[in-house]
Amino acid sequence: MIAPILFIVFAGAVLYAYALYPLALALLSLGKKPPAPVADPADEALPAVTLLVAALDEEAIIAEKIENSLRLDYPRGKLRVVVVSDGSTDRTDEIVRRYEPRGVTLFRVEPREGKSLARNRAAEAATGDVLVMSDANAMYEPDAIRKLVRHFADPSIGAVCGELRLMRERGRENLYWRYEKWIKRLENRFHSIIGANGSIYAIRRSLYTPLPAEVDDDFLEPLRASLGGHGVRYDPEAVSVERDIESRNVVREFSAKRRTVLRGIQSLHYLSKVARPFRRPALAFELVSHKIFKWLVPFFLVGILAANAFLLDRPVFVAAFAIQLFLYGWAIAGIATGRRIFYIPAFFVLTNAAAFSGVIAFLAGRRNRTWRKQRA
Repeated sequence: MIAPILFIVFAGAVLYAYALYPLALALLSLGKKPPAPVADPADEALPAVTLLVAALDEEAIIAEKIENSLRLDYPRGKLRVVVVSDGSTDRTDEIVRRYEPRGVTLFRVEPREGKSLARNRAAEAATGDVLVMSDANAMYEPDAIRKLVRHFADPSIGAVCGELRLMRERGRENLYWRYEKWIKRLENRFHSIIGANGSIYAIRRSLYTPLPAEVDDDFLEPLRASLGGHGVRYDPEAVSVERDIESRNVVREFSAKRRTVLRGIQSLHYLSKVARPFRRPALAFELVSHKIFKWLVPFFLVGILAANAFLLDRPVFVAAFAIQLFLYGWAIAGIATGRRIFYIPAFFVLTNAAAFSGVIAFLAGRRNRTWRKQRA
């Protein structure tokens, strides 16, 4: 009798994580006005900004990023571009120094400390009212920083996240990332986004808090601003574009996704020790639904398959079991061959296998303190 109940509970949990949570956000937001449009301020009203570009062995892309930054539509006297080189061992520093006559600053961290600690040190030395965080391969639309900082005209706003567009060949955008951005829009309307992304987000310099190496600043800094009573906004008009490179190396893909989950769990664990995020109902609802449930989906999937194995005396469960085996076989074929026809099930299984491994690694006491963004 317990097997059917477990099957329904686990299947419902997976359905909630991917479909019912955004539906709940939409329903809870009914009657709520979306954030009011914000006017672009005149040049004289714009705050002074330091753009911090995180870099680790980025010789292939750093010149393009600097050129992109220097072309931004922002008063030159109010924008300082700082490249934070975290122990780079290639020609990154040499290339950055070529731009020093044009006002670009190299901030080298030696030895390598990891993205969070490197940014901590650079932020302490930064000037201006607002810090904008970026990655070396993130190319901004000309008005991106203007769109971000216009929200700070409201003194209650502490942080703003822009929109990252992950583009594939022929100008197609990553489908799963489009889904994640949809969730962000719903959360922004319901209460507040939970975390930003390292490609494009801004925070008042006075609110920036030094963080330990094992956490993700783009996840925690906006959350801490929110817990401090400051608004956190999502502006889809502040656009950063990255090339989404589909790797054929399954081990590298798995490792990258595993690190992402592990660092996410580490970040939430750290936050729970220094603050009380789960005492705020709206924030707790978002954290549990968007983060914790997603990390637990692979365990729910295993539970569905295990419970289903005890229910093969009923035709409907025989069909459900066969469908699961077919989809997992399809995914394994996709992982093995890399063929596009298998992409969606392969991506789903690979992502959840990495989440499973990340959760187990955290429970086993393993920690990740440095981060290397995948480029190929």
